[in-house]
Amino acid sequence: MEATYDTDALRNISILEDLPPWQLEFISDAVEPFEAKKGDLLIERGSDDGYTYFLSQGAIELEANDGTTRDVQADPNSTITPIANLRPRLFNVKAKSKVKAFRVPDIVLSAAGCNGQAHNPDEIVVQSEEDQMRSEAESKLSFQLYNDLKTDEAILPSLPDLALRIRRAIDDEVSDAHKVARMVESDPAMAAKLLKVANSALYGGVGSIETTSGAVVRLGMETTKKLVLTFALKEVFRNDDPRIGNRMQALWQHSAYIAAICFVLARRVPGMQPEEALLVGLVHDVGAIAILNYIERYPELLEEDAILDETIARMRGELGAMILRRWNFGPSVVSAARDAENWLFSQTRAANFSDLLIVAQVHDRMLAGQAKDLPTLDRISAIQRILGEQASPETSLEILQEAKAQIEEMRRALQG
Repeated sequence: MEATYDTDALRNISILEDLPPWQLEFISDAVEPFEAKKGDLLIERGSDDGYTYFLSQGAIELEANDGTTRDVQADPNSTITPIANLRPRLFNVKAKSKVKAFRVPDIVLSAAGCNGQAHNPDEIVVQSEEDQMRSEAESKLSFQLYNDLKTDEAILPSLPDLALRIRRAIDDEVSDAHKVARMVESDPAMAAKLLKVANSALYGGVGSIETTSGAVVRLGMETTKKLVLTFALKEVFRNDDPRIGNRMQALWQHSAYIAAICFVLARRVPGMQPEEALLVGLVHDVGAIAILNYIERYPELLEEDAILDETIARMRGELGAMILRRWNFGPSVVSAARDAENWLFSQTRAANFSDLLIVAQVHDRMLAGQAKDLPTLDRISAIQRILGEQASPETSLEILQEAKAQIEEMRRALQG
């Protein structure tokens, strides 16, 4: 089977039909065709592998978590739509016959400005010539970034070494509190932060703790692991170029505040672990970090704030998801980073990290007087899933006002 997909055939895909020829040619080179025989598993429920799948020939079965199934047959006379595209996946997708299918990396679709939704034919979009030129420049930068990612030439952030070593030690279940404490103490600033949090009102028990091992015992291994990783991430938000460094510092301030809100809100949601929510809040914009680091190669783009801002808005979600997969985060964290600004995100399951991030960012924008570009709050269903069916904008603001001291305490802990 050929390595590229015919661009005319790509026009039959609902989310690609309006793209210009040069973008279709780029996408055709990224298409990965494959075949499967009857009974093969194409997509696993709960996964998020960074691809969007399409069925071109044959029949498939979608099996939900409760065992209910639905069959889908390829129709050569209809436009092609993505298969089971909500993330993490809601269905096991199996071949019911011999099938031909293909997949496209999500980050390629993101570079093309596709968000998984077909174009609304009733929506008329008129762009000025200047806007069209800026949009094309921004889109070409996105594709260049993808090409460099594919050839390992792009600058992707790495997890700090100390956080990795502590995560491995705790996950391998071979370390006790004293051993983990000694690892933490190799970074005095990290040890001081852990002690400060363990003695804060957020975790404080009876009496003050004065040793790192005591802090690990009070917090527990899993909480210690997540907090160490969270505190270490500050190192990722650095760049020696002053112009990029200023943007990076603003991004860190924003991420730390969103993380603190996520931590406090998660305490109200049954079954949601606050420390993991804290981490989710801090890494939700890691894709923007990669773009800012990458821009070092194109310093002239720092003069084009509009293009850079549009590139970050277009690529941060999928690029962040790619980085978080490399960092071995689970599908729920990966999906949350992708959906962090998907204000109309909707699902029928219990509240998840995507909902939490959306609510945190909505409140951040409301408090900063930047809510004009948001949908009306009654359309943001994540608010009800996080704060309850009866939640209103007023009650949600009251909740955060009551928790203001806790949010500020965690924000200060993150910023050190």
